[in-house]
Amino acid sequence: MAHKRIKSDVSHLAYIKSKENIMKERVKEVSFLVVGLSVLFLLSCSGKRDAENEKKSYTYELHQTGNIKSFPLDAETRYNAFYLYAFEDKGKAYLSFLNYRTNQILFYDLNTCKFLFKTELDKEGPNGIGLASGYYIQDFNHIYISSYAYSGLMKVDTSKQIVQKIPYKKTTQGYNIVPSYAPSSHPYDAPVQIGSRIYITQSAANHIYPSERTPVSVSIDTVSWEYDSLPFTYGDALSEAQLAAPETYCSRIFDGKNFIYSFCVEPDIFVASIDHKQIQRIDVESQYIRDIPLDRYPDDMEKGARMNLEVARYGDLIYDKYRNVYYRFAYPSTSLDMDTKWIGKSVYGREKCSIIILDKEFNIIGETLLPEGVYNSYVFFIDKAGLYISKDYQMNYDQSEDFMIFELFELTKSAKS
Repeated sequence: MAHKRIKSDVSHLAYIKSKENIMKERVKEVSFLVVGLSVLFLLSCSGKRDAENEKKSYTYELHQTGNIKSFPLDAETRYNAFYLYAFEDKGKAYLSFLNYRTNQILFYDLNTCKFLFKTELDKEGPNGIGLASGYYIQDFNHIYISSYAYSGLMKVDTSKQIVQKIPYKKTTQGYNIVPSYAPSSHPYDAPVQIGSRIYITQSAANHIYPSERTPVSVSIDTVSWEYDSLPFTYGDALSEAQLAAPETYCSRIFDGKNFIYSFCVEPDIFVASIDHKQIQRIDVESQYIRDIPLDRYPDDMEKGARMNLEVARYGDLIYDKYRNVYYRFAYPSTSLDMDTKWIGKSVYGREKCSIIILDKEFNIIGETLLPEGVYNSYVFFIDKAGLYISKDYQMNYDQSEDFMIFELFELTKSAKS
């Protein structure tokens, strides 16, 4: 009996040992599995980081050159960011600036920065336009003025004569063109003339017309006087939440082939054929923006003005015909001084800004973050040398009111590429 008991105990011990070995093996297997999964996870993360790094390893950047252009302002001209355009006429480059308080358009030689002359538009009389609310100049034969006194655009010449009036009416689709449209350099949404048709943007104003059905652009035939809503609406571009955001403005350009739209609350851009029957949506997200707040601004005007300059937004999109690239301004979120009165300061631009660089196929090939609190990126122009950006931020240090100052940024190969 004792022998049997010992044998049974030995057998039991062997069984226990066997179980321990099995458990050890299973622990090893689980450990190997955990390690293996961890390695795969790390490799996956590494792969994602590599992909992200590859995405951000852009080949081009905008380089500050220190080259400055300064355009003089006389005593009666006050700087305003939203009314400035560069243009060419008969092979020569010019800069124009609207002093809207006095209805004066100032003209400069773009190369020498020399003031040339000014045209003072009449407020009353046969060529009276009232008070100018905006303007755009394509060349000396195509100067368009908007006015608080007239529901439409007026084409004028440099002798202040009204050449043509373009009234806003109802389109064949039953949409009443918004009379408050005023061409400005921010947002950049200048009228576009193609043949006898002029193309203008519209604002999403839900109290006037349902935002989701509002055409982003309309066309007016200035010979046959046909008015058309183009088949691209705010509802096609923006979600219901985006349409309810405090801002829905867009920038629009024409590159000679397509209209391109950049909405302030949407990372994607929209490339449209001339008739807007073909629309291509392209992701152009800034690496510095991950979220676009859509909350309404506080009712407190001061807090609302500050928040308007703090929240992440996208800005103007412009075309550089000399280098066949596009620049899209982006404004990452920032925090501003709570002691400063920010009401009325939006004319100075945003403290923080980056510029996304796109090739002719709208691929992102670079993004440059500008130094903070130096540039007013609402004001810019392009010439053969490159992109000029205003240095009149006018918040962190005293700025001269006697000049408009611009610094040249050159498009160069990235040092990291």
